[in-house]
Amino acid sequence: MTLDEPQEITLTCQDGVKLAGRRWIRKNGNEKETRVLCLHGWMDNCFTFNRLADGLLKKIPLSTDLDIVALDFPGHGLSSHKSLDGPSVVLADLVYYMYDALQSLNWETANLTVVGHSMGSSVALLFAAAFPLGKLIMLDSLGPQTKPADEISKSVRAHIKARIRGKPPSSVYPDLDTAIETRCLTATVFPGNQYISRETAKALVERASIIREDGQLEFLHDQRLKWPSLLVLTDAQLDQLYMDVASHPTETCLLTAQDGMPFPPDSISRIRELLQPKVVESLPGSHHFHADPDTADAVVDTIVSFIS
Repeated sequence: MTLDEPQEITLTCQDGVKLAGRRWIRKNGNEKETRVLCLHGWMDNCFTFNRLADGLLKKIPLSTDLDIVALDFPGHGLSSHKSLDGPSVVLADLVYYMYDALQSLNWETANLTVVGHSMGSSVALLFAAAFPLGKLIMLDSLGPQTKPADEISKSVRAHIKARIRGKPPSSVYPDLDTAIETRCLTATVFPGNQYISRETAKALVERASIIREDGQLEFLHDQRLKWPSLLVLTDAQLDQLYMDVASHPTETCLLTAQDGMPFPPDSISRIRELLQPKVVESLPGSHHFHADPDTADAVVDTIVSFIS
């Protein structure tokens, strides 16, 4: 049984949050099956993995059955928002939703492949430190952002002040083209020489927006995602996460984009030493190199080689 088109799925978590997503299934009765969970970045959604999932289906041999799930995190894409009186949106919460989703799918972690992009990579790393995975693939991310210990109190203060001010208004644009152009422009604001293709921006915008009665486009994002992080890790804590994952049988793969996040060389050296990834590659493209049409194939080929 092969399903050529992805299925829309909804997983209901124990706290009532509904996680939307897409699922690609290829089952031909083979003994070997590869299960892949894909986790997107901040303010993105599961459509960032459309091209990657299609590529895996085409390039992983038919002798292997495939089950690929890409989720929208809470407050992203078509997933529901957390309640107003619920806990703050923090990275650790997303680890819980990842765990809850796997329970709903009835997927065990030991043989699971997880592909995380940007923030999704941070979530996957935190999860893998606590629950060993089969394979962990990190796309243009070295894990959670860190700060010096003496700056953590500033992060708490900034978050509390933002929370007291309340949720920012939703972003509204006169039409789809304007929203796409803005998304493309936003990518160039981030560090390095970042960009995003119009095709990828269009997919992300369409997944995360609605057309209002007045004809304007409104984003569905939970605007609380724009609040500063409540808590961040120190370098020492991140190092410990690397070592925890390395102590498990989890095989890791680190792929960075040549025009993506400008990671300091010492940070790359540290993750090589402590996480001990089996594969480390710098590939052409920018932060969304796995989604952009001109660069996705190289990412797919590297992942297929790693997981096959």
